[in-house]
Amino acid sequence: MVRPGSRRSRVLLACTAEGASTLRHALAGLDAEISCAYSKEEALASVDDVDVVVCGLRFDESRMLDLVAQLARERPHLPLVCCHVVESDLPEPSLDAAFTVADHLGAVAVLDMTELARRLGTARAEESLRAAVVSHLHDVGHASMS
Repeated sequence: MVRPGSRRSRVLLACTAEGASTLRHALAGLDAEISCAYSKEEALASVDDVDVVVCGLRFDESRMLDLVAQLARERPHLPLVCCHVVESDLPEPSLDAAFTVADHLGAVAVLDMTELARRLGTARAEESLRAAVVSHLHDVGHASMS
């Protein structure tokens, strides 16, 4: 619920169209406006109005780290959640390296949702994403989201 006089939280999904479907489903329970960007240019044009960015590994031809690096320079206080959303043929060491770099650049969370879903089930993977997003929405003066 949004407090009187405050605006609804806004979450930007920087991802592929396939990833957007998965992420929207995972975040469906949040009382937040969710928008999508499918290119780095779209994402950069949208970040002034969002509270949290969720960026998929395969975003814009696998340019997640490009976006994270630029936002780290230009918007260092904007929470970024990086995730592996859709199965891919990326070798595990490459995925680990990408997440290490994202973490080093300031991502507030890095989640391998595909691995979490395999080990714990889809519902738990989605719960982990929601928790990562919600934990950073409260920092921007919004009502509690659960």
